Amino acid sequence: MKTRLLLLLALTFGLTMQAQDTYELTLKYESAYSFTVQATPNFTSTNPHPYINDQNFTIIIPNGVTLSSTGLYSVPVFTAIDAYYPDHDAIPFNLVSDIVLPAHTAGVPLDLVTFNVDGSPTSGTIKLLGNTDGLVLAAPAQFSAKFIGTLSGNLMDPATDNYAGQTGTVEHNFATLSTVGNELTGYSVYPNPATDVVTINGLENELSKVEVYNITGQRVLTSTTNMETINVAAFNAGVYFVKLSTEVASTTIKLVKE
Repeated sequence: MKTRLLLLLALTFGLTMQAQDTYELTLKYESAYSFTVQATPNFTSTNPHPYINDQNFTIIIPNGVTLSSTGLYSVPVFTAIDAYYPDHDAIPFNLVSDIVLPAHTAGVPLDLVTFNVDGSPTSGTIKLLGNTDGLVLAAPAQFSAKFIGTLSGNLMDPATDNYAGQTGTVEHNFATLSTVGNELTGYSVYPNPATDVVTINGLENELSKVEVYNITGQRVLTSTTNMETINVAAFNAGVYFVKLSTEVASTTIKLVKE
């Protein structure tokens, strides 16, 4: 009985450790018609990590719109998806060659690919699909998001799917983006390092959400009201990451709590 219990604990611990190192995807609006798909890790790595040999995600875009500067990805277009997204096409990004991610910090997004939307659309949406979307459930082999790599960086090790879902903003409306002044710029956060209250100002757009993550990627605060200030007095000393979001963009700021 004791042996079985130890084996069960070891298996549970092993599964927990395996599930611990993951990445969440987000769709960042850059400017004009430029977007970046980012992967946010929930762990810190001082070395390149991991070796990625299968990475897919799907973008929904208005019919007839094309993409350019798509980097190391093939981007086939699927147009027969009206039952799920009328007037929109599905474009899976499929990694065509193995890559190694750089060293990274928990909670700080990594840029996977920055691409352009051609044609200057003024209506419809661009959306990064999650794996619970109806289109993905109907045809997961083509449209599901995958983020598979060997955590040790050794291709001989078993590959593990490190995709953990989505975070931040994953959909943008072209009717909004076609107006002037939607970039998340000109902000300031002070004091930094901080001991009690942090003030955020200088944003060109009104904040919709403020989130704070600790160094392990755990969200320790979410606020949708009175977002110009953050009270960090109760936080333990250390490094945190403040994610500022508006309706059309987001950015993450490193914050040191003394």
